[in-house]
Amino acid sequence: MLRFRAPDANLADGAVTNLLAVSQVIDAAMQPCHFFAAPELRLTWIAARAETIAWEIFRGRLLDKAQTREQKAFLSWHVIQADAAESTISVKLDVHARQIHVTRGLLAYAWEGYDAAGGIESRETIKWLRELVGTIALADFADLEFVNDELICLIWQAVVGTSRLPLTSVEAPLPAFVFGQFHYVARQEAGATACDSWDDFLTAGLQPTHAWSENVKVVEFALRHLSPAQLPGLADTLAGCWLRESLPRLLRSMFNDVSLSPHTFFTENALALLNALTERQALSVDEKIDFLSRLLRQLARHLTAYDLVTFHHRGANYPDALLLDLALKYYLHAFEAAPDRLLGAEEKPRRRALRQAILMRRHYEGHLVPDLPTSPGENARVLPASHPRVPEEQLTQSYRRRRQLYPDDPLPALLTPRTRQVLAQCVRDLDHLDERVELGLGVFIDRPLGYAKKAAEPDLTPLLAHEAFSPALARRRWQELKKLCTELDVRCDVAGLDSLFENGPWPTGLPHAELVECPRPTAALCDVRKVADDFVILRTLPQGLLPVLDRLRPLQDRYRLAFLADGRCRLCVQALDGEKAPRLVIYDDRLRRRLELAVDASQGFMTRAGVELPRAGLHVLCVWEDTEDTEVLSPHEPMDLRA
Repeated sequence: MLRFRAPDANLADGAVTNLLAVSQVIDAAMQPCHFFAAPELRLTWIAARAETIAWEIFRGRLLDKAQTREQKAFLSWHVIQADAAESTISVKLDVHARQIHVTRGLLAYAWEGYDAAGGIESRETIKWLRELVGTIALADFADLEFVNDELICLIWQAVVGTSRLPLTSVEAPLPAFVFGQFHYVARQEAGATACDSWDDFLTAGLQPTHAWSENVKVVEFALRHLSPAQLPGLADTLAGCWLRESLPRLLRSMFNDVSLSPHTFFTENALALLNALTERQALSVDEKIDFLSRLLRQLARHLTAYDLVTFHHRGANYPDALLLDLALKYYLHAFEAAPDRLLGAEEKPRRRALRQAILMRRHYEGHLVPDLPTSPGENARVLPASHPRVPEEQLTQSYRRRRQLYPDDPLPALLTPRTRQVLAQCVRDLDHLDERVELGLGVFIDRPLGYAKKAAEPDLTPLLAHEAFSPALARRRWQELKKLCTELDVRCDVAGLDSLFENGPWPTGLPHAELVECPRPTAALCDVRKVADDFVILRTLPQGLLPVLDRLRPLQDRYRLAFLADGRCRLCVQALDGEKAPRLVIYDDRLRRRLELAVDASQGFMTRAGVELPRAGLHVLCVWEDTEDTEVLSPHEPMDLRA
């Protein structure tokens, strides 16, 4: 079973049927000492209050009280702001249904109906909205220790958001977290007051017994809370604590999981921390350069997949482009001080990052964007005065936008003669296939186990990322690079590279025509069709695959599926079978179909540690088993087996 944290030996295993013990678990998890709260929030903690409120859940979402007549009685614990009509965080125990609900409150702009001279019209107003973060069905858990683990995960998610790539409101962090005012980390200590000492919260929050993601979010929160003058102290703490040897991994995880919108000084603080850690030798110069290199390549692949024209709300939400600019400048400064670290034959990945970042920045130079990066959902939130609402027409009509990306900061002015020499080597690197492929490589996200969900239903099934390649996009980027080289007087073998880009060869992958069209209006792998018509899917990145592969372990005991045990799973996608029916398909490293599965959503989904999985499991429709001949697979037709 998936867990948020390792088992807590200090929490006695109790029966989930004992509702008094359940309420004690909730009471312990909602103690003020687990929260960091800025004094200006004026928060109050209320424990175990009986309440009867309007309550109806439709497709995993709470209906507004104006949309339902149903009432429910709860025993509730609240964290509530002074004069607020809704709790910032609330845990509600339904003693009759034996369920625990975690909700949160947001102040937002919303529309309401009103009587206007006998007719019904609508108007915008500001109101508190209640969002359902998650539900714990006590019958699903063996003991109270598991309930406690799931509960602290849900309270934590109520603060930081339920997804590392937020597409809906509940997936995004609370504004108070974004602006460095409010956070939650369950600790062993009990206390009657919230922590308002940053040093104490940081020390208690960074613990090896906590989930890795918790430690990452504590550091992220520090960068949101602290001023630039306080960053040396944070660097000293990280350099001297148990995380020192894991700092490169922590920084990678932080940027993988961070929500960059609303745009704050987080990115400036994060990259300044990188310098401070290097100065203290907690990071080596090579580790710093490699981190920036990886970040730039990741940003370029993301913006290749999700451009600022078709995606990101038609370019209204553009913090990635701002981070690209800042990270590129840090990267240029880093290797200007140590140019030899980009010139060796083994330094191609570092040069690749430089080439891709320069290309992407030039591509968006002068691009029109709204006054601030935002989305329709975020623009509906009431934020501090530092983040005023963006006029609605700027979100929907690009010609109404006034701001340009990178104004008065042209790319050529950033590139010194030494940088241009390195760029020339970057272009020569295109003799190698993997470097040419990078020009057309994008990373697309997908939740293939969630295709069976209803259209508006929240989806926390495993989030997978896929590398996909388009030859047409690679050729287009090459044309842009040639133009830039001419402008910068960077010489290259244009004729030779033209031939390679026109005639290939190119890598093989799964053609996008074999992908299932996602039935839900959300980000999915089939979005490749919106970008180019010749994409092939190269591989599924391993990070999100673990919960899926874990469900397939019983198959390894029954069939010879060495590719699963050896980590040679290349793709996990929703694809069409021979009869054009949708299937969840697992491919091996040779791009051979090895498993065809069906997601059984008949019993709904259950959540563990922030990940949803179907209660009824995965129906195995076909298995292609290993044989003595490595070129031959043995198929097994549909069977009565669930993984």
